[in-house]
Amino acid sequence: MKSYHHGNLKQELIDCASKMCERDGYTKLSIRSLAKESNVSQTAPYRHFKTKEDLYAEIATEGFNKLHKTISKNQSSDSEKNLTIGAKAYIKFGLNNANTYDLMFGTAVPDFTKYPLLFQSANKTYLHIRTKFNEFSKIKDQKLIEEKCVYIWAKLHGLVGLLRKLEVVPEKLLDMPDTPIKAINSINKDLDKYLIKFFRNI
Repeated sequence: MKSYHHGNLKQELIDCASKMCERDGYTKLSIRSLAKESNVSQTAPYRHFKTKEDLYAEIATEGFNKLHKTISKNQSSDSEKNLTIGAKAYIKFGLNNANTYDLMFGTAVPDFTKYPLLFQSANKTYLHIRTKFNEFSKIKDQKLIEEKCVYIWAKLHGLVGLLRKLEVVPEKLLDMPDTPIKAINSINKDLDKYLIKFFRNI
C-alpha cells in the first residue's frame, strides 16, 4: 500500500480516487475507503473533500480534462478528418474508462455549477465539438449548429453504450440475424466509414 504523506496531498488523493473509481466503480468509492487505500488518517481527506459529492466532482473534472485532451489531439487542416478522429477518440475514451465515464455523465454530481472547475472542464469538451463542427459545416444558423452538436454528442454517447454492450455479449450473437447486435458489430468493424457517413448526412 502506497503512503501519501508528501507533496500535494489533495492531488495525490484525487489520483488515488480516480484509480479506485475506474477499478471498482464510483458507487463503491467513499472518503473512508480512499483514506484506507491512500494510507492516511480517516480525517485527512475531509480537509479537502467535505462530502462524497465533492470527491466525485474532482474525479469527474479530471475525467473531462482527459477527455478534452484526447479528442483534441492530431488536428489537421481537413475538417472532416478532425471530426472523425475526435469522434473515434471520444468513443475510445468512453470504452477504456467506463467507470469514470459513468460518473462524468451520471447523476452523482447533479449541479456542475457548484464546482467551477468541473463546469469549465465539461463545457470545454462540448465547445471543442462545436468548434470542429462549425469548421466542417456550412450551416450559418447558430441555433441549428447548437442542436446539431447536441445530436452529435448524443450519437457518440449512444455508441459508447452500444459498443460497451458489444464487448460483453456472447460471440454467437455477433452475427445472429435480426438482432441489433449484428448491426452494432458491423458498425464497429468499420467505425471510420460509419462516422464519415454520419457527419456527411447530419
